[in-house]
Amino acid sequence: MRKNVFLAMAALVLLALSACAYDGRTTDVEIDLGETVYFYGVEKTTEPVDLLIWLDNEEWAHELIRAFVSQNPHGNVSVRFEQMGNVASRTHMQLDGPAGFGADIFAFPHDHVSWAINDGMIEPVPMALQQKWQAELQEAAVGTITHNGFMYGVPFQVENIALFYNRDLWGPQPPRTFEEIFAFAQTWNNPATNDWTMAWPVNDPYFNFPWLAVEGFRPFGPDMTDYRRPGFDSPEVARGLEFFLQLRDLFDLPLADINFNTAEERFRLGEIPLTITGPWAFTDLFANNVNFGVTTIPTIGGVQPTAFSGTMIAGVSSFSSEINRPWAYAFLDFMVSEEGARIQFEGIHTMTARRDISGIPGLRDDPHLAGIIAQSPFTVPMPLIPQVHSMWGPMEEMLSFVWDRDLSIPEAQTRAMESYTTLLAVAGIHID
Repeated sequence: MRKNVFLAMAALVLLALSACAYDGRTTDVEIDLGETVYFYGVEKTTEPVDLLIWLDNEEWAHELIRAFVSQNPHGNVSVRFEQMGNVASRTHMQLDGPAGFGADIFAFPHDHVSWAINDGMIEPVPMALQQKWQAELQEAAVGTITHNGFMYGVPFQVENIALFYNRDLWGPQPPRTFEEIFAFAQTWNNPATNDWTMAWPVNDPYFNFPWLAVEGFRPFGPDMTDYRRPGFDSPEVARGLEFFLQLRDLFDLPLADINFNTAEERFRLGEIPLTITGPWAFTDLFANNVNFGVTTIPTIGGVQPTAFSGTMIAGVSSFSSEINRPWAYAFLDFMVSEEGARIQFEGIHTMTARRDISGIPGLRDDPHLAGIIAQSPFTVPMPLIPQVHSMWGPMEEMLSFVWDRDLSIPEAQTRAMESYTTLLAVAGIHID
């Protein structure tokens, strides 16, 4: 059930707004703590403004709204919150938006971006604000919401995979190269007792993209926008698959005995030294008192592997009124400000998309998130084109055939290309 909370915008700040004309520039707001907070400039309106915001966590949303309210002196602007799951919000907006019940701001995961844009339910960001966010936020995160040169929202939460290591099994210092890991495996691996050096979901494209990307592979071409070039048949993918197959020296089990849960579970139980996963694993690892560290994915032949950047996006609905939109953008700018990032970390313990976290207490001092953040510069955004949804199945199939040696690498590449082409044809799209 949606929970509806109304917060009136009261004149809570002690000092007045210093620059008030809505001209697309940032405005300084001084508050009683002696700080200066920057957010997107808005016009002081005499008309009532009623913002509705959909987010998935009630307590965090309340704190975020209260902080935003406290830094605005406009008493005729209100902010209402309805609890809405991020995955479900786009579907609800399809129905509620045209009917006039949709939120002004809604959140959704990165893999919903292309649908939200194609369905015309999300507004492009004004260029002045876009330039501000491009300077303040991680490049890969910005890329997940940028289409044809325009941002269609703001990434407020980021995550990516990294290497997790058990200090009690591996040692206090993490591995920096895969050469170190292969050497360790020679003495650690024991098929008779099912002891392996590293476990991870070996057929999941998200977790295995680093092996393919290390040779320069990017799906859909260098800028990841050409649906006719999925790239499964490229020499870069072939070389990446050769390394992928070498990884059986670390985890030599058939695919039928491996999945996401068993890989993470073995690390959670303290049975394997290394795994590839993300910050979603923290809670269970802490609960099981695992003595673990997090670091960048080790180099392969001296090259730092690249992972996909996953993000949670917040955008302004195309159904938002003209008077509400400037305030909606002001809220989004506060949401990804340093203060907004602090509230987010304290409320839901997730990483901001901001480049600089030195001013965010807690986040800057978290040793485990530091390892995730260290991998963040070595990430690329998920492709935004709609055809990306036809990429995952063929890529998973290709990895599976190679791992189990059911097909040779060239045969698996050809099969992936054929599967991708078939999926597009079913959708009425043909590659010339």
